[in-house]
Amino acid sequence: MIVNGLPGSGKTTLAMALGEALGWPVFSKDRVKETLADTLGPPPPGYAARQWSQMLGAAAGETLWTLLADARPGAVLESPYLARLRRVVVAGLERAGIGEVVEVWCDVPVSVARRRYETRAASRHAVHDDARVDDEQWREWAEQAVPLELGMVCRVDTTGSVELIDLIERMGLDGARLGRRLPAVPNHPGK
Repeated sequence: MIVNGLPGSGKTTLAMALGEALGWPVFSKDRVKETLADTLGPPPPGYAARQWSQMLGAAAGETLWTLLADARPGAVLESPYLARLRRVVVAGLERAGIGEVVEVWCDVPVSVARRRYETRAASRHAVHDDARVDDEQWREWAEQAVPLELGMVCRVDTTGSVELIDLIERMGLDGARLGRRLPAVPNHPGK
């Protein structure tokens, strides 16, 4: 399962709730990237911070596909896989041996995603270099913000709370087998 959408669309919140409900691991590109940055340290001589961040991001992305290959019966991947990354995602899924994928698209207006993003920027890891994100970057992200459509797509309005049981059943999974009534995922903290 891929939880996808704009930065600030509620992907992490929803992915964590889905992972817990399904008993599946959640693989977040941001968390892997942050761990790599903490382990490897600042950019090596000759590398700009932005270039280093991109290299760590690419390594984090590849790590997700490796982890996914061993995750059975499934896993939840969380990252903003915007349209320009479709080819990368297809290749990663192939390397991981995944033939069928469900995409959960976190649907929010760009203005909501941006407000959430800017609200959390000060508390995010420095490797993300959120200060460099400007109007032009947001225009690019907005143009690329469409589901990848590599399989079933479940669009979810993440401007408010999400009923997990309903979402899980929409994906064709048996929500009743989870053995308990799942709560709604609360509104995003930066709403």
